[in-house]
Amino acid sequence: MEPVPENLKYWDSEPAGSHADMAGHAAVAAMMDAGLYGESVDWMASVRTFSDSSPAYACPFGGPNKFPLAVAARIGATPATAIYDVIGGQSPQTLVAEAAQALMSGEVRVAVIAGGEALANMRAAQRSGTTLDWSEEHEGDWTDRGPFQGAMIVSQTELAHGLIDAMSYYGFIETARRLRAGRSVGVHRRYMAELIAPMSEVASRNPFAMFKEVFTADDIATPSAANRNLISPYLKNMVAKDGINQGAAVVMTTIGTARELGVPENKWVYLRGHAQAQENLMLDRADISRSVAMDIVIAEALKAADASTSDIDHADIYSCFPCVVDQAATQLDRKGKPMTLTGGLPFFGGPGNNYTLHGICEVVAACRRAPGSLGLAHGNGGWMSKQAVGLYSTVWKDGDVFADTTAIAAQVAAQSSPGHTDRPSGPATMESYIVQHKRGEPVDATLIGQLEDGTRFYAKLQDMDAAKLTALAAGELDGARLKVETAMPANKAWLA
Repeated sequence: MEPVPENLKYWDSEPAGSHADMAGHAAVAAMMDAGLYGESVDWMASVRTFSDSSPAYACPFGGPNKFPLAVAARIGATPATAIYDVIGGQSPQTLVAEAAQALMSGEVRVAVIAGGEALANMRAAQRSGTTLDWSEEHEGDWTDRGPFQGAMIVSQTELAHGLIDAMSYYGFIETARRLRAGRSVGVHRRYMAELIAPMSEVASRNPFAMFKEVFTADDIATPSAANRNLISPYLKNMVAKDGINQGAAVVMTTIGTARELGVPENKWVYLRGHAQAQENLMLDRADISRSVAMDIVIAEALKAADASTSDIDHADIYSCFPCVVDQAATQLDRKGKPMTLTGGLPFFGGPGNNYTLHGICEVVAACRRAPGSLGLAHGNGGWMSKQAVGLYSTVWKDGDVFADTTAIAAQVAAQSSPGHTDRPSGPATMESYIVQHKRGEPVDATLIGQLEDGTRFYAKLQDMDAAKLTALAAGELDGARLKVETAMPANKAWLA
């Protein structure tokens, strides 16, 4: 890999690299690595930036009118196809599969996928009062798929209960996972910390990582001013960090074109298997402590690659929150084995939807270092809502490498659930909950409950002073009996 230029690595107001600069620099490095020139590229896809994903991350300094064409311009390419993809950490792996299919069909000769984030530069400029101009105008045809495509991952009921951020949903999943395992909050925090602490050691050796210091399990599991409560049960050191300047890119082509263009064979890594799926809405899942779709996608990707879990030599698992890593470690039988090649989103950094492209790059590098080995890259979007897995190797696999997406979707849809209601009333039991914190102090609580017939619902807990919220966050009210009633905009619940 090319070294990162200083102005792209650290904050410097003159000049300060933009999101497109980060993606473009990575694309240049990828093209140089392959020994190719921009005019060979006829298919370009960009992973959607945070700034174009949510008003909460909107960039005050503008941006390209056509992001993939801005990246293409940086490598001297004029692609016939330019795509700006949907949000979600699954996007890089699904784009790899899409590019592979276009290449195999003969429609495309050389494809580039790139993404980048400059949130560190953006926020540093805002803090210093510096005004930057990151706007760009580019001509040419492109496809903007918008933030969302297909089934939604959030309902109007969830929005009405203030559930708009990923940490809230993962808090529900993590608490449900803790309760299912029968752990106290303290024990589960230690469990999470010991699960992800080895990732920090990997990040400390990665020159592209956000944090170079090693975080021990104690550093991760112990609350402090620097490691404050966010949304229960999460402390700051347990979750993804988005204040980064990072970019990644891959170049894809066919064997014939690679030979024709002189790409060295020791650079070749093949897509050996791929699977993807979308999970049900939270209340419609069989078990809110896990994702059925994730288990199915991992299994089907391995099947498509003619491989088993014991064949995996390298793995990079999406690690925005510990519950994702825990489920993957269980499914892949990798407890105690490395789960990241980058260092993970809490320590390497979380470049938004583009993280998995960094994981794919590291898997490819690991396969190059050990010819014949097998690597797995896992992408996760939403709240374990959108799943994609790719298997990679220097060894070619004859035959189809793509799992049947329609069949997988049918399996996911077939999972049983107790059902849900937007208008709950009567006695109930608390199934999971989150306690929102502000500056480390508890301020609010939202729950997932079940009526006596098992039907699920969302509600806001009432009459919760600081002491009760602290007790709830500490697990002292696990499994509490409730009384719930329908209300607008959010349902109300009381401890019975």
